[in-house]
Amino acid sequence: MDAIIEVRSAEECHSFACAPGERLLHAGLRGGVSLPYGCATGTCGDCRAKVVSGNVESLWPDAPGARALRDPAEILLCQSHARGACVIEAKPDAHTHARALPQRYEGMLARVVPNDDGLTWVELELDRPIRFLAGQFVLVAVPGVEGYRAYSPAHDGQEVSRLSLVVRNKAEGALSPLLCSPDSVGSHVQVFGPLGAAHVRPDEDGDFAVVVGGSGAAVALSILDWAVASGHLEWHRLDLVCGLRTSRCPAVIDRLAAAAARFPESLRIVVALSDEDSADVALPGAGAHLQVESGMAHEVAAHCLEGLWKDRAVFVAGPPPMVRGTLRMLITKARLNPTGIRYDSFS
Repeated sequence: MDAIIEVRSAEECHSFACAPGERLLHAGLRGGVSLPYGCATGTCGDCRAKVVSGNVESLWPDAPGARALRDPAEILLCQSHARGACVIEAKPDAHTHARALPQRYEGMLARVVPNDDGLTWVELELDRPIRFLAGQFVLVAVPGVEGYRAYSPAHDGQEVSRLSLVVRNKAEGALSPLLCSPDSVGSHVQVFGPLGAAHVRPDEDGDFAVVVGGSGAAVALSILDWAVASGHLEWHRLDLVCGLRTSRCPAVIDRLAAAAARFPESLRIVVALSDEDSADVALPGAGAHLQVESGMAHEVAAHCLEGLWKDRAVFVAGPPPMVRGTLRMLITKARLNPTGIRYDSFS
């Protein structure tokens, strides 16, 4: 039987139904209640809330995000479920742009294409279409592996039943080796989403700058896909820096090159290679429209996009160290107002 959860804040009070064992964050968001969150996987602590009454149990007491808890009554909404009716206090989500309500989807691992760069192109077939804004992310779980992991779709999200993800295969990880193995094709997966506030705002966005690294390339491909499909590049400019280890990642490079060749006047794409000398790289065909540099994404962006940041929405995505380095550069060197930077919080 579903439990009724009451959420209180200084401004308002709402309630939602939570199924047995369901995470409070998931139940509240799919019920249309504005709840705070960042990574939604237990690492950042942004979904902190306080239990006023009722019995709430933690699914991951040692979650890294638990460091943000300051009171014994505080919990992480993404790592807690209720054992009955309860009352919690939580600040509402500060982001008010209209977004589709996240839902739970069942699916299957449909295709896996590893790349020499260490990134893997992963496709999930869902039981029904999902709609999301370019830049948002989803949570993925596989039976037998505890918890969810966050991944960004690598394409626009207009009612798609197949999600394409760019996944870094981490040998020490619990989920990524499964997702990145061709032997896992056909395996059952669960998806919850869409989530995230670092997305396009079609009715108000103009020129963009995008700085991504590693699996964050999926965000660049999603925004690029949307900009092409919507005609955004017919009227606005997009400057993009994509950080990769090497140029041996055709799943990403080929998509970037095709767009760069199609929109030479309004689209500039710089590929930053951290483990390969750009002088040794010669990309054939449409790849000739890409600018290739050596270095980390935020370092390359600092000198390639200098002077182009003003009055733009700037998207940042990638491994936490890369995101932190980019944010420091944007605020201290580019003198960008933090409100103009869009990224989702991961740790």
